[in-house]
Amino acid sequence: MAVKICTNCGESNVEGSLICVVCGNSLRDTRLEGTPNAVKDYSGNSTPTVCQHCHERLEPRSVTCKYCGTVVSKTVKDSRYYHEHVSSDEERSGGSTPMETFGRGCLWLILGTLGLLLIAFITQSTINIPWFICIPIVIIVFWMASKKSK
Repeated sequence: MAVKICTNCGESNVEGSLICVVCGNSLRDTRLEGTPNAVKDYSGNSTPTVCQHCHERLEPRSVTCKYCGTVVSKTVKDSRYYHEHVSSDEERSGGSTPMETFGRGCLWLILGTLGLLLIAFITQSTINIPWFICIPIVIIVFWMASKKSK
């Protein structure tokens, strides 16, 4: 969201503002900071109506809370990475999201492969692992990756 920063007091103002909400200074010649709303598509996005820090009511389309200064963030509900909250069962069991599990599992597989290559280089030999041993190793690595460390 684009804002106009007041040259007099430094306050952020909504992009269509003509005067500063704090000091009343003219914002007519002030340039926009950020991406203008006309360029963005907010379909599916929702702006909170209450500050998540101080729980005061926010003004429509505000960038910061006028009471505590906390930056207002939009929540994208249609995003596949959006989570309303983590369920208490998943939190207690130490589970993680599929994306975290995949990333952590791939990291461990890559590090394990590099470790084997390093051992082979140091010993100046080859390491032969049958393909049927690799399948349980991959399963165990991804199972371990699905568990969050405390």
